[in-house]
Amino acid sequence: MTNIKRRFRHLGSALLLALCASGAEAASYAGTQFEIELVVFSREDGMKQSRESWPAAPRLEYADRWVDFDTPSSSDPTLPALLPAANQLGNKADALRRSSGYQVLFHKTWRQVLQEGRYAPQVLITGGQPLQDHHALEGSITVSVSRYLHLSTDLWLSELDAPASASLAQTSTPGIQVPRQPKTPLRPQESEEPMTLSSANSGYSTSADTATFYGEGESLGPAPFFASRVAVLQEERRLRSGELHYIDHPKLGVLIEVRTVNAQPGEDTEESLDLSGQ
Repeated sequence: MTNIKRRFRHLGSALLLALCASGAEAASYAGTQFEIELVVFSREDGMKQSRESWPAAPRLEYADRWVDFDTPSSSDPTLPALLPAANQLGNKADALRRSSGYQVLFHKTWRQVLQEGRYAPQVLITGGQPLQDHHALEGSITVSVSRYLHLSTDLWLSELDAPASASLAQTSTPGIQVPRQPKTPLRPQESEEPMTLSSANSGYSTSADTATFYGEGESLGPAPFFASRVAVLQEERRLRSGELHYIDHPKLGVLIEVRTVNAQPGEDTEESLDLSGQ
């Protein structure tokens, strides 16, 4: 009996050490700069070859916490918060382009200081064919850290039937309304609340009675955009640093690789994305 108790004690100690090591690894990840490479592609006949149907009423929305590729760094406004980096998956993107029935919609690499889940911002993604003042591919991804690297995708691919969507608006069911992507405001505003967004970050100033758009020469936001069909890729995935991950969908596909970045002497990697003053 004593030996059994001793074995359980050793097992409990080992589990505790493993949990502590995992927590220490998570703590070291938070505030660390990583390099993220993302490829998003579509399949021309993906939905036809699948039993999956187009969603009738998909939930499309953007969170209040976001960053785009024009957002300035809080430590140096002359640099973007998402610092561009060299692509390393070009051969895979080229292979997709050469394959019949595939289209690469987005391929970009950037450096980003990762935060824990509740502080991690959405990274806005846009690509593919222009559709009025939208693009076929829109949405966001979020890369965060807890006890491990974590990816959340919220991407959608919009399609229009010919003729254009104006004809859809004349019917009783104009289609699926696609939300407007928030933009970095033209005039940054000060805020004392870190890691939060004021209404100006979405390009709108709202009150109980008014909604004013800060765009170029416009007093109100443009008319809503309706798509005939929207394929949605909403996925949660645990990631390993340095490994290529593939997320599958009948219509959309994602390749993503998150790589560690060795800090250079004098480089500050503890900066968080200050989204309050965009």
